[in-house]
Amino acid sequence: MACTDRVVEFVAELDSAQLGPRVRHECLRAFTNAVGCVVGGSRHALVDTAAAALLEFSGPPQATLIGRGRRTDVLTAVLLNGLSGAAYSFDDTYSDALLHPSGPVAAALLAVAERSRVTGEQLLVAFGAGIELACRLTKAVAVAPAKGEIAWSQTGIACGIAAALACGKLLGLDRDGLTAATGIATTEAAGTRAAHGSMAASLIFGRAAQSGARAALLASRGFSGPRASLEHPHGYAAVFARTPNLPALVEDLGERYELLSNTYKPYPCGLVIHPALDGILQLREQLGFSGAEVVAIRLQVSPLAIELGMHPEPKNDLEAKVSLQHWVAAAAMCGKAGLAEGTMEVVRDADVRRLRALIEVAGDPAMAQDAALVSVRLREGAWHQHRIEHCSGSLHCPMSDEALDAKFIDQASIVIGEERAIAVARRCWELMSLGAAGDLARYAA
Repeated sequence: MACTDRVVEFVAELDSAQLGPRVRHECLRAFTNAVGCVVGGSRHALVDTAAAALLEFSGPPQATLIGRGRRTDVLTAVLLNGLSGAAYSFDDTYSDALLHPSGPVAAALLAVAERSRVTGEQLLVAFGAGIELACRLTKAVAVAPAKGEIAWSQTGIACGIAAALACGKLLGLDRDGLTAATGIATTEAAGTRAAHGSMAASLIFGRAAQSGARAALLASRGFSGPRASLEHPHGYAAVFARTPNLPALVEDLGERYELLSNTYKPYPCGLVIHPALDGILQLREQLGFSGAEVVAIRLQVSPLAIELGMHPEPKNDLEAKVSLQHWVAAAAMCGKAGLAEGTMEVVRDADVRRLRALIEVAGDPAMAQDAALVSVRLREGAWHQHRIEHCSGSLHCPMSDEALDAKFIDQASIVIGEERAIAVARRCWELMSLGAAGDLARYAA
């Protein structure tokens, strides 16, 4: 199956009309969410650390460090902006494979858009192509009937290729150029879940964005890559899946859009934690208890939540991002689960630590990833139980446009102030009407 050729054809031919109103709107939702996460995470300590290490080696001021008020070369800007978007794990998610498609693609495109004058409509079409292919690249290697390894970060292995095709589209590469960009990016695909709980977990996102932008820029000058990089016996599908499902990459491509199954996080932590978070927050609201009244908590969750979320004693805020115990304890104590509940102050809080120690977790093979059963025992002795069938932010309970807008403003206001955050959010929603898409990044500086 000539998958690479078909993918390249789709990207080369795609235009705004082919996306259609529904898909365009979902692309706007994904783009707005991604930019909000980049702005909101731009002053995170891990971004400060990366900037301190790398900016002395950076090149001419070609692109904006969003939220940081500085310009640097395109590739450094892509890396740091991609890192910012993942700093709080507040991004989007496609499928049970836990792909986070939008942040790396948006970071790459925004920096490339500052190099040459492109319209917002052109950027949105390129963005749509990128996130659609990130979803399909993941489906081909990690969603049943494909059999992959959970150890691979799907964002790391798929989003660099997707960003390369998106940036190639924005740069106007022909089919040979897009093929080369795909092959170059495929050779750099990487990222493992062992990085969870460290700064390197967010670096996966920045590196995917950077490798995609670099691949497109190399291809624009004639740099070559393997021609059948996706379906080659030693290519993408063969490397990243024990049993690939290559038809999922190209079936109905351009007619049915996987990006319509993308979801958005209402909480800044690992997605597998969200059902239990919904459960404890709804129980607290129903019963009106305080954290001090809780003497035991039991969680019945999906096997994936056990595999990825079992961190009962996080040592810092990075480990807490993927700690089921921390977020349930913090929510039981504080009655909310926002950026503040993921800080070191809350991680170290004695009352939150007491609650973390009370939590018992059991995996249920029959439990869906977006479901949980949460039980709380209060000081008066009774157990209270609440079942979440589909957590907030899931496909069955999606975030509204209004909720996404509020999420953007809440996190971006911390960095650029509420007035500018509202204005940047409005420009994201109005992307299709922008004459110069690169101005958006500069306005969010």
